[in-house]
Amino acid sequence: MSPVSRLPARLAGGLALLLAHVAPAQTATAPIDLPTALRLAGAANLEVKLAQEKVSEARAASDLARNRFLPWITPSLAIRRHEENVQAVNGPVFAADKQSLAAGLAVQAQLEPGEIYFQHLVSRQQVRAAEAAAASRQRETVLRAAAGYFELLRARAAVAAAEESAAILERHARQAAVLGETGLGFRGDVARLAAARDRAALSVARLQGEQRIAAARLAETLRLDPAVDLTPADTSLEPLRLLDAGDSPAPFIATALARRPELDEAAARREAARLSRRGAEVAPLVPTIGAQAALGGLGGGPAGSRVTRDWGFSGDFALGLSWRVGPGGLFDPHREREAAARERQAGLAQEILQDAVRRQVVEQHVRVRSLSRQLDLARAALASADTTARLSRQRRETGVSAALEDLQAEEELVRARRDYVGVIAEYNQAQYALRFVAGE
Repeated sequence: MSPVSRLPARLAGGLALLLAHVAPAQTATAPIDLPTALRLAGAANLEVKLAQEKVSEARAASDLARNRFLPWITPSLAIRRHEENVQAVNGPVFAADKQSLAAGLAVQAQLEPGEIYFQHLVSRQQVRAAEAAAASRQRETVLRAAAGYFELLRARAAVAAAEESAAILERHARQAAVLGETGLGFRGDVARLAAARDRAALSVARLQGEQRIAAARLAETLRLDPAVDLTPADTSLEPLRLLDAGDSPAPFIATALARRPELDEAAARREAARLSRRGAEVAPLVPTIGAQAALGGLGGGPAGSRVTRDWGFSGDFALGLSWRVGPGGLFDPHREREAAARERQAGLAQEILQDAVRRQVVEQHVRVRSLSRQLDLARAALASADTTARLSRQRRETGVSAALEDLQAEEELVRARRDYVGVIAEYNQAQYALRFVAGE
């Protein structure tokens, strides 16, 4: 069975469509968009699968704890033979050769109702914690996929801006070279433009490498072949408006404390520790119930007779109550102290996590608002740099400006474009991060 066929139908279709761009042309490139990346995130992620297996393990452990209330049945078939001395029940020892056959069923139960009850309650909380942990891994994978996609889009936009600048500088360098050969241009300008052209080509190569690395990292998150060069299907990078950050992080903090699965996991672990501590106090007071019933047939006789001789019904029955005194039972303060310490640790861990969640929300809220202001400034700087470069080109074409002025304007435009796409990518990532830490 292929990896695609093991995925859910709607995800397998998206992945097959993605890989279809690779196989026919035998190239190592494939387009991908944000919705596809988010759908694929977690579909085959190993961390998510590991968390899901832990949920299955916790559920199996819970079922096992519940089944401890049930008795067990032991089918038996035994042939016994004895030779020479044996002691009679009234004391004398005498020689006796004998043999027997016993067959039947034994129903046994060794129940510790107090221990089993609290262990079952604890196992249910462990299932709840495992399910919350799996949900956390899924959300983290989706966040990494979104961040990876925007990083890939930023790298692609930076490459496009650098390629455009390199093309302009290449054209200027050729024009300056022609003028230099005819003696109409300053040879220093020719050298400067040639150096700028080479720097632009070097920058394009470096940014292309960064784009390829971003594609490989995204492929790792999506569990795709890193050899496939993922490229954004839509190369335009625009700021997203996923939520209104507002002036205060308080609403996001309240939402996070109510919805974050990590907090649900911590609450489940704290409740499991509380139940364990309660079990250590109460369970030893409940007696252990022992019951046994052995039903079947018994036959035999002296040596040389058939083992089925005098075959007939044989039954034994037993019922008893007992208490355990000492370690693990009554009057064991160490067990109670250990359980109480674990409960306090779980409570402190929950409080630490709540403080961390509040801090994460405040950080991402501040980041979104700061990047929103940076976005406005970067947009204004890009507009100014674009106007400067456009006017410089016009002056250059009319022979009014010097090559150095045009070169500085082009380099400033490239920096402004990189800053702008970088701020957009960070802003979009921050929007998703704020939604993540708020539990949305």
